[in-house]
Amino acid sequence: MKKKLISLALALTAICTSTSVFAEYSFTDIGEEQYSWCAPQIEEMNEAGYINGYPDGTYRPDNQVTKLECIALFARAMGSGNEANDDILALAHEKYDSAIKSSSLSWGEDEIVYMMYKEALTTADLTTYINGDAKNLPMTRGEAAVIITKAMGGEEEAKSVTSVSLPYTDAREIPSNILQYVKYVTDKEIMNGIDDAFSANGTVTRSQIAVMLSRVIDKCDYSFNKARITDINEKESIITYTVDGEEHSFNYTVDTDFYIKGEKVPASSIPANVAAVVLMSGDNVVAFDAMSDQSDEEISVVFMGYNSSSTITRINVKDSESSDYVRTFTCVKDVPVTYQGSPATLKALKAGDSVVLTLSDGKVQAISAVEKTVEINNATVEAIDVSDEDVTITIAHEKSEYDGKTYSVSNKVSVTKNNKESDLRSIYVGDTVSLVLKYGEVTSITAKATSSTVEGVLTGISIGNTTKITMTVNGQEKEYIVPIGCAIEKNGETVDIYDLKLDDTLRVTVESGTVTNIKSIASQTISSGKISGVVSAVNTGFKFVAVTMENSTVPINVYVNASTKYTVVRSSSTGASLSTIKVGDKVDCYVTANNGAYVASDIVIEKAN
Repeated sequence: MKKKLISLALALTAICTSTSVFAEYSFTDIGEEQYSWCAPQIEEMNEAGYINGYPDGTYRPDNQVTKLECIALFARAMGSGNEANDDILALAHEKYDSAIKSSSLSWGEDEIVYMMYKEALTTADLTTYINGDAKNLPMTRGEAAVIITKAMGGEEEAKSVTSVSLPYTDAREIPSNILQYVKYVTDKEIMNGIDDAFSANGTVTRSQIAVMLSRVIDKCDYSFNKARITDINEKESIITYTVDGEEHSFNYTVDTDFYIKGEKVPASSIPANVAAVVLMSGDNVVAFDAMSDQSDEEISVVFMGYNSSSTITRINVKDSESSDYVRTFTCVKDVPVTYQGSPATLKALKAGDSVVLTLSDGKVQAISAVEKTVEINNATVEAIDVSDEDVTITIAHEKSEYDGKTYSVSNKVSVTKNNKESDLRSIYVGDTVSLVLKYGEVTSITAKATSSTVEGVLTGISIGNTTKITMTVNGQEKEYIVPIGCAIEKNGETVDIYDLKLDDTLRVTVESGTVTNIKSIASQTISSGKISGVVSAVNTGFKFVAVTMENSTVPINVYVNASTKYTVVRSSSTGASLSTIKVGDKVDCYVTANNGAYVASDIVIEKAN
């Protein structure tokens, strides 16, 4: 199911982009005294993203709110759009999509099925609030009291009240079937009277909905967390669960609600090792909603085969290669299968392959399989991560099933490089490698690399997860990876990367694009203001001449501008320019440094023979 994300702002009109004339509020029409009772809540709910204004910068607080808009707002307040509730929303759609199909909703499906899952709406309620033209009719204050009570989970409490006394002048006019709901929202201080009357048949306005919504959110103070229930101790009424890897223990009471797929159950019905959503109000646990009535688990087994009919697919496995006992599991419809890390079908699996089955509700939810032994030859290392215990290697390969794939590396991996026994620290990006995988894990790496030495001028250093240097080599910018532990020497002393300076001349040893040794030869800084040497390149587009000084193989770029003067030695001609200079000419450039670049004021040219 593809989740539809429909902005409630589209239903409550457009986004406000204007600047308010009232400095304290975002909207131009709520700063008047008559709206002082609702303006702060309107501002609060706008900032929280629940309610927006109109393109002209107004909020229009007296406009009516439709039934669908009202229900959708409270659904959002109750968590319909919270990521932790994604699984609940999927279950809600599975359970109620058929019920709302006839409602012909153009938006709001998520919010409606979520409210039905949370028992804030019944199938019978759809006729009152959603079906046909009902969804676009104004929500009455009496209807809002019912929806709010149910959304807050207060219906049982409301109905337990046998004698209702209300402080409103029109209390006798409130329909008897909603009296208990009106009392609930009144006692919870969510709704109150208008000029001492409740006005059950009056319509909810945009000003009122902002206040109600703000009060519900403050009163509930809900948060949602994806969790895994690991144990329930019924004797001591303790439930243990983990959230983001952190374990929590909670003493539950009769007030703690337990659900399995939205159905209320006793705590004893909740299995261990099952995914759940924990609903909290402030620091207090309100409810656990388990996603299954059976424990989830992953099992590693050996694939033996499968059989399939038009409706059921079963997979046959053994616990190990030496086991004689074959177990059979039923798969969910269209069970997802990956083989060697790529999407596949069960037909791709072979007897003896290693498979991991993900089980939930006693059925196979997913299958991940790898061959027992795989050899990958002539791959190129794209990345290798040895920063923690879980070492991984990413490769490029001409075959698509391997190209760009990342593999886990065994902590007992054997490594050979250039025909010598080595270790993982010798494997660099760009190396050519052959890998041996057993059950999807790299157990052997055979690597080859070519080594070269280059000289250039240091133009950049990037230090992060991967350290890199940029050098100008023969007039071209080149980037190299500098691994941890690379030997760096400057002025005869061992230094680290921070001791290198821009414009230093470096001699580096490069292995497959990775630097294994750096030696700083000399600084390129010119203190005399004169750069003399042989021209190795002239660029009239970017207006510079590359000059290689004596005893150096690295050219220096000398830039020119409109003020630069040119003199040709042993020539009476005038009008020399940058285009006069040719490769091989000798030049004396009188320069000044400007933002790290050398700019020539005068260039004396001695033409090559």
